[in-house]
Amino acid sequence: MAIRKYFKLYRKLISFSAQLETEYRASFLIELVVEFGYFFVGLVSVSVIFSNIKSIAGWDYYSTLVLMGLGMSASEIVTGIAFVFNLRELPSKIVKGDLDLVLIKPVNSQFAVSLWRPYFALIPPTIFGFIIASYGFIKGNFVFFFPNFIFALSIYICGIICAYCFGMMVSTLSMWIVNANPLPFVAQNTYSMAQRPTEIFKGFWKVLFTYILPLAFFANFPALTLMGKGNLLWLVIAPCLATAFILLSNLFWKKALRSYSSASS
Repeated sequence: MAIRKYFKLYRKLISFSAQLETEYRASFLIELVVEFGYFFVGLVSVSVIFSNIKSIAGWDYYSTLVLMGLGMSASEIVTGIAFVFNLRELPSKIVKGDLDLVLIKPVNSQFAVSLWRPYFALIPPTIFGFIIASYGFIKGNFVFFFPNFIFALSIYICGIICAYCFGMMVSTLSMWIVNANPLPFVAQNTYSMAQRPTEIFKGFWKVLFTYILPLAFFANFPALTLMGKGNLLWLVIAPCLATAFILLSNLFWKKALRSYSSASS
């Protein structure tokens, strides 16, 4: 019942947000141009790098396009759903006492803080990311195998959940840190690391970006699985990590709320 309630509520929030963003169409189009600009710069940088070398840590140009496309799309999804109109505003809401208005709503406060309003200007770049990944897959002559696609999709979704939870926990630190406006941007910018092959990291950094901050499940492992280089162990670990991160972020949020002093207190 609770899950159905939140799905119904989120559908209404999506409709409301779409109306708000398309109210000023010129502004919306400018936002689209800016988002495509970021994407284009990333694509050009990869092309320039591979115009001088043939591979990076075993990744050639086309396999890197698959990785980059999936990584950028995942980053756009998490940023659009949780950050632009939500977590970026959390430090300001805490300082101004506007968080009180969130806490009195008859819904889960973590949901209200992080998922209340999606950002639609990120949808076209997200789709374009999938197109780039598909182009790299086709031009790289990788063989499409439907079970691999399902496995990759499962890992991809779990990676997005982990990324959201990580961003939620970093932003929640605003409860204890004064003038913490940069915190959500720190979490958001960390996602760019997911667009790099994990093979370039060694020792502690490889463990950090694979399991402690499971960015490998964000794009690397889905890309490798899609290209037929996956590991069944990833399919077992991914949902376990996603569940653990959901529980951890919720516990962290509840603990932070106990330290929050409302504007009226």
